[in-house]
Amino acid sequence: MKTLAQAEQDGVEYLEKFETSSIDELREVNAEELIPQGWTMPGSWPIVDGYVIPDDQYNLYKEGKYNDVPVLIGYNSDEGLSFPAGRTPEEYIKNVNERFGPYADSLLQAYPVGENTVPRSARNLMRDAAFGWPTWSWARLQTKTGKSPVYLYYFDQHPEYSEDSPQAGHGTPHGVDVPYVFMHMDTSNPNTTEADVKISKIMGTYWTNFAKKGNPNGENVPQWPVFSNDDPLLMILKTEPEVASVPDEESLKVMDAYFEWRRTPEGQEWAK
Repeated sequence: MKTLAQAEQDGVEYLEKFETSSIDELREVNAEELIPQGWTMPGSWPIVDGYVIPDDQYNLYKEGKYNDVPVLIGYNSDEGLSFPAGRTPEEYIKNVNERFGPYADSLLQAYPVGENTVPRSARNLMRDAAFGWPTWSWARLQTKTGKSPVYLYYFDQHPEYSEDSPQAGHGTPHGVDVPYVFMHMDTSNPNTTEADVKISKIMGTYWTNFAKKGNPNGENVPQWPVFSNDDPLLMILKTEPEVASVPDEESLKVMDAYFEWRRTPEGQEWAK
């Protein structure tokens, strides 16, 4: 995450693109000209401003400096479909080396790419770097330093594609869970199955129970255990929900070593 000073500098550079140097001058620019092209607009992400977010969240949770309340957190099984790390094996390997530096080789072993394709195993690197590892770390840190329960999930509801399909091996991409949680399934869509409606009702019940009492459990839904570092279980949300170990946990441990290095002075300097 960027610091306040870095975010402010991004703002200055953004102003310069419109040949402006002040807020007053920026207000005179035609609004349509300010519509960002792609990811060009700064300030889209939270920053370590020293006030709302006083430090790196990992450090804050490690020190117990957070609001100790029950949390229900998770991620989707194939987030990498929405955020590809490379469309060819060569591009994938190149990107991994550029992004992960001295940890590239160990991560390429943990998240292997195919000879001619970028399969699910490789896509999971982007899934875990952006979603899996942060969520897993959040669960572990709060369980270690807090008192409130953590309920961890892994959403894996998706069609089963045939082996000769271009979508063979695809899991659940980013954002697909939203209509399920809000029980807003389009039943007029022929692709919406009875299984989709069933798991949507279960998820809606879990989320509503949690909003009411800080615990997703209740009548007519499978029992969801509290996450524990001694017994790290989560709820896999799919047609038939089931309690299981954290998927790809050994790969997550390799990712954990990378992020531990990134928090060292050496890793911070490399990231610049």
